Amino acid sequence: MNSIDRMMGKHKTLCFLPSIMLLVSLLSFVSSSPDDKGFERLVTWMRQQGGRVDDRIDVIVFDNGIRGMVALEDIEEGAELLLCPWKLVMGSTSFGDQMKGGDSMCAVVQEMAHEIRQGKNSLWYPYLDHIELPRLLSTWDQSALDELQGLSPYQDATRHLRWLSESCDASFEDSHDKTAVERALISFVSRASEVGMIPIYDLVNHHNGKRNAKLRLTKEGAQLIVVGGPIPKRQEIYQSYGIKTASTMYLNYGFVEEWPTCWNFKDSDSSDNFAFISFPDDVVAINPTADLIREVWHANMPLVAYQSLANGHMESLSSEDLLRFAQAAETHLARFPTTAREDEILLAEATRLGQQDRASAIEYRRAFKTSLETARNSCNMAASARDKEVEGSGYSEL
Repeated sequence: MNSIDRMMGKHKTLCFLPSIMLLVSLLSFVSSSPDDKGFERLVTWMRQQGGRVDDRIDVIVFDNGIRGMVALEDIEEGAELLLCPWKLVMGSTSFGDQMKGGDSMCAVVQEMAHEIRQGKNSLWYPYLDHIELPRLLSTWDQSALDELQGLSPYQDATRHLRWLSESCDASFEDSHDKTAVERALISFVSRASEVGMIPIYDLVNHHNGKRNAKLRLTKEGAQLIVVGGPIPKRQEIYQSYGIKTASTMYLNYGFVEEWPTCWNFKDSDSSDNFAFISFPDDVVAINPTADLIREVWHANMPLVAYQSLANGHMESLSSEDLLRFAQAAETHLARFPTTAREDEILLAEATRLGQQDRASAIEYRRAFKTSLETARNSCNMAASARDKEVEGSGYSEL
């Protein structure tokens, strides 16, 4: 999605990805029953159109309600999980004819909207019938947006709708079916790759820390290849959406990822920008450098190795850097009208009442506050330990 982000004019950041799956309400283009065999039909359709799908993969719904792709058997590194021919890709039409700029993106949204209107008469019906969409912020009402308490991406909630209006108005202003256009837009924003919409490929969930599959472009079409070692039986298959902050992931996809998570915030007193990466077990890396981010993003290693990288980075920081971050975090947390603990109560209430968008916003802000509290505490403890070491050695820190 990096090239898609650039074409939509999104602000590039040095930071990373989100943490903790949020409550995400899903919409499907067509209502379906639990035993509708949707993925089986999708695979049959792909093969009928000249594509290839490995028999050792399937799509299931996990206990948390999220749908994802898994390995039914051990799959060797380098195996081709999917080959989607170019004629089934909505966007790029061949290896030598790739999407370029906003006009290409408008064309994809327009094509999808047209095919959605065609229903079962569309060549892509098995694909469109299987799509589930997140409830992105652009579909929320103001009361749900207010639950973000001003956290980014509150300011950008309507960014995608503005892009549609400003960049594609010539294509869509006379549209007779706004619902189809909106569904096409949300589908494009939340599922498109750098070459456009790739059926089946977009069923692979994102996880930078656990990615084990990668997109490869060939003259035949778009391939999904196993990378970083074999995939064991029953393990989920992951791809990477690229380097993004939690707020960008939440804006575009409606969730924040398990780990690594990059949060950022602005200190209103100094106007300084701060960022930090969160890992499980309260491990954080504040003020991540570009080199650290690249190392984390390109690595393929156990969680403990990622945590070791983060700890090593923290040890390289001065007490001044640690305390400056801790103070900014404390000031930022004090400005919220609710605490993370209070948010837990409010989240339970919103969930009980079936207020999906409100619950999602509360969970997002709670996750940010909890992560920021952890980062603040880690900085304070590291600075305190550093001071004790300096006192014991009889030297002052330079």
